[in-house]
Amino acid sequence: RSRRQRQMCIRDRINHDIDELVDLKREITRRVKSIPNAEYQLLLEKRYLCFMPWEKIAVDMGYSIQHIYRLHDWALREFPVPQET
Repeated sequence: RSRRQRQMCIRDRINHDIDELVDLKREITRRVKSIPNAEYQLLLEKRYLCFMPWEKIAVDMGYSIQHIYRLHDWALREFPVPQET
């Protein structure tokens, strides 16, 4: 293979991986938004879609870090996870 062909192959693989990540983010967003509790949605969005640290989430939401951890635990219990077949 020529150098150009290898570069095109790598570029195609990268584009494929990016497409998969975009699809995954879309699916996570859909599942987060399906949770009835808006506070749980906000916490999960900040953590997993905006990649915010726990401390910043606590400040933004006006809670102690310990309460944010509790909310997170409760939110994850509501997060829909597909059953494997």
